[in-house]
Parts: sequence; structure tokens; C-alpha cells
Amino acid sequence: MNQASMHGVIRGLYEGILDPGAWQHSLRALTEMAGTAHASMMVWDTVRDQVTVNEIVNPVEELFSTYENDFQAVDPAKAFAPRLVPGAWYIDARDLGPHAMARHPFYCDFFNRFELRSYVACLVERQPHYEVYFSMQRALSQEAFSGEDTRALDWVIPHMRSAIAMRDRTLGLSTLAALSARLLERLAFAVAVYTPDRRMLLANTAGERWARRLDPAGKTGDWHLSRGFADMLQAACNPGRPVAAQAARATDASGAQAQVLVLPLPPTHILASHWQQPAAVVVVHEADAPSILLETVLRDLYALTPAETRLATRLATGEGLPDASRQLRIRHETARTQLKSIFLKTGCGSQAQLTHLLSRLAATLEGN
Repeated sequence: MNQASMHGVIRGLYEGILDPGAWQHSLRALTEMAGTAHASMMVWDTVRDQVTVNEIVNPVEELFSTYENDFQAVDPAKAFAPRLVPGAWYIDARDLGPHAMARHPFYCDFFNRFELRSYVACLVERQPHYEVYFSMQRALSQEAFSGEDTRALDWVIPHMRSAIAMRDRTLGLSTLAALSARLLERLAFAVAVYTPDRRMLLANTAGERWARRLDPAGKTGDWHLSRGFADMLQAACNPGRPVAAQAARATDASGAQAQVLVLPLPPTHILASHWQQPAAVVVVHEADAPSILLETVLRDLYALTPAETRLATRLATGEGLPDASRQLRIRHETARTQLKSIFLKTGCGSQAQLTHLLSRLAATLEGN
């Protein structure tokens, strides 16, 4: 086994994050290295006790459909699987033994019918509800697998695990982005998510249109902001002390106006955790556009609970905490506890700062 072949296999696994053909090429190369008849990735749904075979090398449709439909339930490897840790191998000739293999219906009625003698399976990934295995099979004309065979392939398993994790993460991000884009399109206002260097991560159609107005790539635009857009993004994305809320007025030559609100994306938000970098949410409310509810924005952007949202909206009107708790008919101590949670979620450090954030937000959303 030469280094060039090994590097080719590893490269194909990582390229397979986006290109299934590259992953298949790596599996095929592994079968050639190990001298096997077939190879596949197998997913065991441990809740429904159902094994699905996919990404097959040298596929024989009847072989794998017969396994899934009739013989996966009596696969002797299942009895050994709970003892495995990720990276460990099940080797039938070693774990089950040649005598048991000769009598077992899995081999007598299934494997031998398809001229197969032996197989191995490595636990690549174990999750709460499913497990992923890399499996190889050898023909009747070949020797049964041994520990030496699997040790010769141990180097590839960590790369499989990493590539699978990266592929799952990429798929999750793609799904999240597609879902977020569909939801954003339903909003009646422009919204976009930016990095500190003004790179747009996500936006609805209205947000993309405003991106050219807010940041015209060094050119003079038709719209002018009362504050520098780049400075607002930098302040919102400051990892040490992000500015809780900033507002600017946008005007064009014809006198049309819009309110631009820049908010830091909370570090606990799912988008922030996926992108793993500071980001800012930019909301643009045009003067003639329908208003949106402050309560909805507080819930969606800052994950405030209904009770916290009710308190926050009372504070946005300028009420103090004692008056707000009295109007909401809650104890002052309860209101203080809720306020501390609101501080934590919005990044504010005082009631004055929170009131400033909420008043700016309410004014922008109402188009004032």
C-alpha cells in the first residue's frame, strides 16, 4: 500500500463532502487495497432496528436488497455491535468463528448463495438513534478476513469519521440556509445578516436590494445614510462589547426615507453557532411599508419568552420596572428575575441601555 494511493483515498473522502462520486472513488480504491468483492456504508437505525445499505462498491442489486429485506434481522454482527467503540472492527472469522459461520443461516442461506465467504464491519460513527458502519465482503474463492487485514485499514477510519461529520454539518447548513431563505421571503421588510467585513451571509430579496443601497461598493449610491454602514456593522460585531442596537435614517434624492436598524446576532442563536463568527442582523423598514410587531422581533431575534417579551414591551414605552410589574400583575422580584434574563439575552448591561435599545427598535419598526 503506497502513500500516493492512501493520499488519494483520503482526498476523495473529503472531496466527497460535496461530490458523492469522489467518496465512491475512495471506497472503490479501498476494496482494491483490501482485495474484497464488495464494500458499502451501512446505517443501522437502532430505534427501528433496520439496516440500510448505501454507497455500494461493485453493487449486486439482489444481494443488498435481499440483505435489507430478509437477512439483516439475523445478521450475527448485531450481537457484537454494542461492544464496539468507534474505530473498532467486527471480524466474523475472529468473533463468530469458522464453525459457527458454517452452521449459521446467515451464511448458509444467504452469503454462500451469493458466493461470499466472510465480511468485516467497522463502527465509524455512533449517534443516539443510529450507527454508521463501513463494511467489506470477500468471495468464497478468497480467504476469510483476519485482524491483519483490518489493521492495514485502520488509518482510513478517522478520516471517514471527520468527512462524515463535515458532510453532515455542510448538509445541515445548506438545509438551514434554504429554510431560512424561504422564511425570510415571507417578511414584509428587508432583512440581511452580515459579517464584520460587510460580507452578506443571508438575506431576503428585499435585503439583497437594500445591500446595494447600503454598501454600494465604493460608488456613490442614490441613498445616503445618516451613519456609516461599515462602522455600524463593526460596532454590532465587536466580540468584546457589541453595541446592542443602532439606527440610521436612509434618504434618497426624491425624498424617500427608510429606517435602518443594526442588531448584533446573539452568540447563542443557531445561525451564530453554525457560522462561528460575529454577525449582525440588518433590518430596513421603509416609510410606506407595513409595520411589524416589536414582540415578534424580540422573540425571533433574542429568544425572549412570552413573559419576558411582555415585560420588555412595557419597558419600551418608558415605564419603570415597578410600574411595569404592577401593570403585568407580577411580583417585583419576578420582574427583576425576568429583567436579568432579558439583559443576558439582549446583551444589555443596564435598564437604561435596554430602554435605549427597545426605543430605537420600536421607533424603527414603526417607521418614525
